[in-house]
Amino acid sequence: MYNFGTVLRFELIRTLKKPSFWISFLSVPLIFAVVFGIIYFSNTTTQAAQEELEQEPFSFVVLDDSKLIAPATLEQLEAETVDSKQTGINQVKTGQTDAFFYYPENLSKQPVEVHNKSEGLIDNAKYEALAENLITTAATSAIDSPELLAAATGSININQSYYEDGQSVNPWSPVIAPAIFLVTFYALIVFLGGQMLTSTTEEKENRVTEMLLTNLNSRALIVGKIVSLIILGLIQILAILVPVLIAYLTAREALNIPDVTSFISTIEIELWPTLLGAAVLVSGFLLFTGLLVGIGAAMPTAKEANSFFGFVIILMIVPFWFMSLLIIPTSSAIVTGLSYFPLTAPFTLLIRNAAGTLPINEAIIGLVIVTVAGIVAISLAVRIFRYGTLEYGSRLSLSSVFSTKKPSAS
Repeated sequence: MYNFGTVLRFELIRTLKKPSFWISFLSVPLIFAVVFGIIYFSNTTTQAAQEELEQEPFSFVVLDDSKLIAPATLEQLEAETVDSKQTGINQVKTGQTDAFFYYPENLSKQPVEVHNKSEGLIDNAKYEALAENLITTAATSAIDSPELLAAATGSININQSYYEDGQSVNPWSPVIAPAIFLVTFYALIVFLGGQMLTSTTEEKENRVTEMLLTNLNSRALIVGKIVSLIILGLIQILAILVPVLIAYLTAREALNIPDVTSFISTIEIELWPTLLGAAVLVSGFLLFTGLLVGIGAAMPTAKEANSFFGFVIILMIVPFWFMSLLIIPTSSAIVTGLSYFPLTAPFTLLIRNAAGTLPINEAIIGLVIVTVAGIVAISLAVRIFRYGTLEYGSRLSLSSVFSTKKPSAS
């Protein structure tokens, strides 16, 4: 391991010098900036357009067979009434009025009809909005009881309280911190998965691994690559979080970003779920790093290695297929199997830990399985890399990996 620092510096400097690396992760905050800019421009434009539409008057006539709209309301809006539907439609056709609203006698079975001159998709919406507002206001005004009005319009406020051991609690507060580990784990695999798969194939395709292994220990080389991947992943995560934080601090109101100060203050950090989440994150990351690096080392080309990333994505999605079982306290055979099977255990344990449905005994067993599997995966990745270095034209076979014969390039 004496060449570990050399490998780490080489991997970091080499990757940071690649334009593709900067393009790949700088494109994410750039997309955020473009989206936020579009949202801001759209909000500003839409608000201005709405204000302009509201200030622009238009004429309309009404035929109200429902008898719900008060004549005083129509008079206030300077709207006239007609004696037949055809008369109102003809007035719109001939340009005598801009719109005609027809309210049928039975509104529950017949639709309200709006006939208006065409002014484009956006401008046409103002006629429908006014027609709907008129009848809604009339219907709610017909209800004398404020209590019935609130119930009919869905304006009743419901405050729900939760108690545990005689104390008032917020059930979402302890979920947030463990959920952060779940999100972080997914982000690391998504951001770094491709680099993990191809981290060893570039030198292999260029046929420089023989020269590297004559001067470097294979274990130092693999560990150096893994640590460099972790550092590069942190750089990518910061590249996403920093622009979002800057946008929040400098343009929160303009971009309609909600205030998260009160939300952060409600986060409750419990010791055991936090420690467990951190432990599963680290052990699970080692497991998938060993898996992906090992697959990449066994493949002759980066193209073939990348084809296996879909398999990893499926493993990430599988636990969500059983989400309804994972979030209930009672364990089932499926949940236990997902929690103990090494390739689905990290995701399953993190989901159950966030939901608060993971018993201590199952958590410890699952963590031990993932940790042991991670150590085995890293060891196998080193061995596969050592034996797969010389395999340029074909995939490395399992018999070669577990052969007692040492490779000539080691």
